[in-house]
This record gives sequence, structure tokens and C-alpha cells, in this order.
Amino acid sequence: MIDLLVYIVVRGFVSLLNLLPLRSRISLMTGLVRTVTAVLPAFKRVSLRNLELAFPEKDSAWRHDIIRQSQSSLARVIVDFARLEELDEAWVRANVDCAFLPRFEEMKAANPGKGIMIATGHLGSFELLAHCVAMYGYPISFVVRPFKLPKFNAWWTGIREAAGNRAIMRKGAFKEVVADLSSGRDVAILFDQNVTRKHAVFVDWFGRPAATTRTVALAALRTEAPVIVASMGFLGSDRYRISACECDFQALYADETISADEKVLRMTQELSKRYEDMIRQHPGEWFWMHKRWKTAPEGMQENFYKS
Repeated sequence: MIDLLVYIVVRGFVSLLNLLPLRSRISLMTGLVRTVTAVLPAFKRVSLRNLELAFPEKDSAWRHDIIRQSQSSLARVIVDFARLEELDEAWVRANVDCAFLPRFEEMKAANPGKGIMIATGHLGSFELLAHCVAMYGYPISFVVRPFKLPKFNAWWTGIREAAGNRAIMRKGAFKEVVADLSSGRDVAILFDQNVTRKHAVFVDWFGRPAATTRTVALAALRTEAPVIVASMGFLGSDRYRISACECDFQALYADETISADEKVLRMTQELSKRYEDMIRQHPGEWFWMHKRWKTAPEGMQENFYKS
């Protein structure tokens, strides 16, 4: 009953939201996001703490402004997800800039039968990013955390997969990621959030060690897949830009003098640095509410999120 109720309420809300003019949708969702963070102040405390750690040179007024921008960005993510099924190839071609697309197509042509690993995260409209890649003619697989409510999860996943993409459930995902890459299908993984120590490699993130998933580097290393880092930023007036950069690990793949663990560490560090640079360019579009430094390296007892 709870599953059915959540499904009906959320689907109904999405349907009503999509009836509004786009500007009104964003205003409504921004207001709701800010209301939730006001009611649950822990989200704002975590955001401020993260910004203090990442940008110690900035003042309080700047950090509070970034939080407001981040709340607006999250509202756009929700609005964009709600309208994914409306956004066809014509809309993508008219509203989304992607200077990297020709290079992406060259990489596909140069690596027949091998998928491209796409390292991405919660910067800008990440749900829209996957949709646009499919609309360009390159449907991808991506790893997701499923909802515990089956009917609601099936509906939500159906929206994500409407353009030909495929959601890989996080539990046991590694085998499917490797299989897809090996079969020529591109795979995207969100790699910018904290993970448990068991699944982590610790790399520098805004000047501090952060527990980062090993999956991206491990799967790329196993398949020797080409790797890119990508994000999607908002330009205003319903226009977006996909930013991407290529990370050439071919020499590292072939180097037999380096252990697999060291290769994973080096690859994850480079990917993290590239993504951090993207966040630094547009800090107001990242998801600062997440406890990015929650898991500390062995022997480090510091808790950055003490209340």
C-alpha cells in the first residue's frame, strides 16, 4: 500500500508539474527545495561544512550564495527529470551544446566493439546528461541505487530508460559494467560521493583524502576501455552545455611494472582531479548536501560533520 501510495502521489505531482510553464516549474521546485532545507537544517550545515573544507579562502556570504545556487540547481534536476520523456532529439540538438561530441564519435569509431567509460557525478543536470547522450544516438548503461518500493522504482527506472538507456542496479553492478563495456556499450558511473572503506580508494578531493569508488577505474582497467569525464552545466534560458575531457590511460594499461592497485589509485586520482576542476568552475551546480568526507582513511579519526 505504501508503494502504491507513493507511486500515485509522485506520479500525479510530476504530471501536474509538467502542466506549468517551465519558469513556474523551476520556481515552485526551488521553493520546495529551500523549504525542505529550512525544515531539515542538517542539509544546510553539511553544505556549509563542505564549502568550508573545499573553499577555505572564501567568506561566509560567498558560501551561503553557493548554497542558494546549489538549491536552484537541484530544483532544475528535478524539473528536468520530470520532463525527460518530452525532450526529443530536436530539443537536444537545439538546446544542448556539446563541443566534445565529434571527439566522442572519433573515439567510438577508433574502438569498435569496446564501450567508453564515462565518469560523472552530481554536477548540474546529471539525469538530463544521460538522456542527451542517448538522443545523440549513443544509449548508455548507468549504475543506480534502486528505490525500495518496487512499483515506484519501476516507474522511475522507466523514465530513465525511455530513450534507450539501461539502468544497472548497484548491487552486483561490476559484472554488468564490465560485460557492457566489453560488448561495445558505453557505461556511466557517478563517482563523486562518499563510499564505505571496503569499496573505496582514497584520493585527493579539494585538498583532503576522500573515499571514492574503485568501480570506474577497475572496470576500465579490466576492459582497457577509453575513459572520459563528463558533466552538464546550465547556461540559462533552458540551454545547457555538456563538458567532457578524455583521460588517456592506454600507457598505464600496458605498464606491467605497476600493480593493479596502483593503477586504480592513479586513474581514480586523475578522474577526481578532472571532475573537481569542473566543480570549481561551477560550484553552484554541485550537490553540496552530501557528506563527501564521511569515510576517513584508516587511522584518521577526524569527523568533519560533528553536530
